[in-house]
Amino acid sequence: MTRLPGILRALVLLLLAGALLLPSLWRPSPAAGRVVRIRAAAELGRADSLLAGSPPAALAYESNRPPTAAELDTLAAAAERAPLFVAAPAAVRLVEASASGRLLAGRAAAVTFRLRGAPGDSARVYLSDAGAKVDSIAVGADARGEAAGAFRVRPAAPGWREWRVTARWARGDSVGAAAGAWVDSAGPPRVLLRAGFPDWEAKFVARALEESGATVATTLTLGRGLAVAEGEGGAISAARLARVDAVVVLDGAPLAPVEASALAEWVSRGGGVLLVGDRAGTAGFGLVRGGTRVVAVDGPGIRWALPAELAPLPPDRVGGEAQPFGAPYPGTMVGASAPAGGVLALRPLGRGRAAGLALAETWRWRMEAGRIAEHREFWRSLVDWLASARPEPLSIHLVDATGPVGVRREVRVYDARAQANAPPPPLVVTRPGGAADTLRLAREPSSLNHFSASFVPAAEGLHTLAFAGQPPRAGFRASAAAMPSADAWARLSLLASRSGGRVLSPDSLGRALGRFTPPAGRRGPGMALVFGALLVLAAAEWAIRRLNGRE
Repeated sequence: MTRLPGILRALVLLLLAGALLLPSLWRPSPAAGRVVRIRAAAELGRADSLLAGSPPAALAYESNRPPTAAELDTLAAAAERAPLFVAAPAAVRLVEASASGRLLAGRAAAVTFRLRGAPGDSARVYLSDAGAKVDSIAVGADARGEAAGAFRVRPAAPGWREWRVTARWARGDSVGAAAGAWVDSAGPPRVLLRAGFPDWEAKFVARALEESGATVATTLTLGRGLAVAEGEGGAISAARLARVDAVVVLDGAPLAPVEASALAEWVSRGGGVLLVGDRAGTAGFGLVRGGTRVVAVDGPGIRWALPAELAPLPPDRVGGEAQPFGAPYPGTMVGASAPAGGVLALRPLGRGRAAGLALAETWRWRMEAGRIAEHREFWRSLVDWLASARPEPLSIHLVDATGPVGVRREVRVYDARAQANAPPPPLVVTRPGGAADTLRLAREPSSLNHFSASFVPAAEGLHTLAFAGQPPRAGFRASAAAMPSADAWARLSLLASRSGGRVLSPDSLGRALGRFTPPAGRRGPGMALVFGALLVLAAAEWAIRRLNGRE
């Protein structure tokens, strides 16, 4: 026991020396856990630390000039590891545009946009297709100078499509951005319409869909076990569902439990179903809790909050019956509501989509208000949304559809039928001059069904990607490395929003980054452990000295 105090005293001295030397020896990763501020191109040139080691908590890019293509590529790589916040000069007005989701020929899709201008400013935003303005919308910037919106489009043919979004601000200046995407081929949506006893709603829903070009098979229930059915009979079975893209079950239509189960299973594998009236609360679809009372609603009383692909009914003073929903289940989006409750619910269900509609008399908009085109577009866009969820068993994915030449692009392939030891399907990129190369696909370690490859677009123009022996399934348009300043700021804004950050004014940058900055004076965990050990050893020495009667 007599030697222990001396040993403890030596340990205390060693730890004390270590505590004094630790601040100079312990060096965390220069970017880890903190905000990295980039203020000049020279700092981007020394940005290797941003792309290796522990990622920073956030990135802050501050510059009075637009980034070059090379700087954008460095920022794009860094933004994949941490949210990017951009302090743009106050005079910079931005438009970023993109075609969202998987685009199919003849199906409704969305071109979304975001604007940045002066707080409280207003703008008229135009959508151009093939050089002609086809739509416009008025927007107003919020207190941060930001605004967002979307246009509904329906590309007519497969292949590369490009739209331009132009914002004309009230102060007179304008700025634009392009949104390009590859459109896959698709036939008209095939719809199975299940109705009860023939009524006006069944008649005009079928007419609206047929007028829009959809293929419709209708089943009308006459009662006493009798029905009028088109196609392969009226029963909803797995074999029948395999030949359609969407199913609409109108209010009052019979739906046996075995049919509801078959529908739910089919939707989970990529189908789309709409349940109207009291059917919206059918168990197995997880949409809404069913309503309990029938009420009268009219157009002005309905508030719409739809995805851009869907078209609302117009706000005409048209009365009709509805059975508003109860509370929606988690994951359900209420796309329209009336004072008595929700009237349109939307949700993904497995790999497919389900929807519930409380309005049982949409025909009144068509016949009483004369809104034939609007009624037709409401039903067609809803069916397009339902019918476009089914994923392809073999698909190609690109993060961006446009970008500068000379920059490596990552390609991902999904193969639902991939086997553990089977080689991936050959993937061919065809360059603007017609030359074709086969990309080397490698299976991703985390998934049996996902493969990745890369290519470098060396020339301006459209690069198409296809599986060997098949038509193109994706496209990338490369542009000159030098880009206008407005386009450079717009691309930087798009990178920021995708990373979880955003573009803001210089005086707002500090506030946005505050949540990523640790409190001042915070010590690293190593220092806390050293001082804790010092306290424990000092207490142990004091206790031993007391036991030995030396204090």
